[in-house]
Amino acid sequence: MGNQYFSTRIKELREKADLSMDQLATKLGVTKSRVNMWENNGTVPRMNVLVDLAKYFNVTTDYLLGNDDTGNISLENSKLSSLQRNLGKLNEDDLEKAEGMLKAVFKDIFNDEDDDDDI
Repeated sequence: MGNQYFSTRIKELREKADLSMDQLATKLGVTKSRVNMWENNGTVPRMNVLVDLAKYFNVTTDYLLGNDDTGNISLENSKLSSLQRNLGKLNEDDLEKAEGMLKAVFKDIFNDEDDDDDI
């Protein structure tokens, strides 16, 4: 059984972009029959093709697979994701240092906003 979310979302995105199956296949370097399998059977492609699809349509792979309904990747979300990935690579000591720095920055930012609210 295929992934119904994937099937529906790929077809919607392709049609919204005003692309035929053939055109999408050409852009991704796959066959038209492969695109047809995605849309009609919900067959999920290999990871590299899934990532290419997400990049092409500017959505997340989670959106394509039905794990997330938010869809588009905003610049803010991609920056936040990058920060989260990099913070996840830190050991406990470095993570505590980073947390301290972020708290200091946020305190300045949020204190400035709080001051504006008091006026």
